[in-house]
Amino acid sequence: MNFLLLVRRTHLYLGLFLLPWVIMFGASSIPINHTYASAPPTWTRLRAVTFNAPVSGDQAALRATGRQMMEAGGVSGGFYVSKPNPTQINVNHPNFLPPIRMMYYPGQQQLVVERREFQARPFLTAMHTRGGYNLDGFWDNLWAVFVDIVSVALLLWMASGLFMWWKLPGTGLRRWGWLALVGGAVSFAIIIARL
Repeated sequence: MNFLLLVRRTHLYLGLFLLPWVIMFGASSIPINHTYASAPPTWTRLRAVTFNAPVSGDQAALRATGRQMMEAGGVSGGFYVSKPNPTQINVNHPNFLPPIRMMYYPGQQQLVVERREFQARPFLTAMHTRGGYNLDGFWDNLWAVFVDIVSVALLLWMASGLFMWWKLPGTGLRRWGWLALVGGAVSFAIIIARL
């Protein structure tokens, strides 16, 4: 197998394997780019339980409290934790179907668990913006791995596409390629300079 054939096959099969991810990133970009006023999401209370855990501003201790909140709330997987004020600690479990949030009120020793109703727009934007290895969930980390794979694959597709274009015979296709390449670079540079 020669190198050009290897490049073509890599370009093709990597694209086919990652097609669902590319479709997801393309489709989820639309609601991010086209904002409009929408009704606020509806949250349904699942349960309120008695809960007591240390309250600290230290991030490591806050993360440990968040893990205890997840266990007490009967939820497993990755989560974000924050302390918006001295009287409340929040945990967000960013499931796509359905997202769950928890609010711990130390003064009342109460943990409230709520689930958000499904809405297409937040569902799509959450898929697009979700990433990172700091949620501590297996599926969250696997998602982050695939985001990295897609990022590297996009660079490989561009490099292999340029290589295959360069290997075309010196026809009109090569001239159109130069026009597309230069036009894309110039328009990108102008927009970057103006923003």
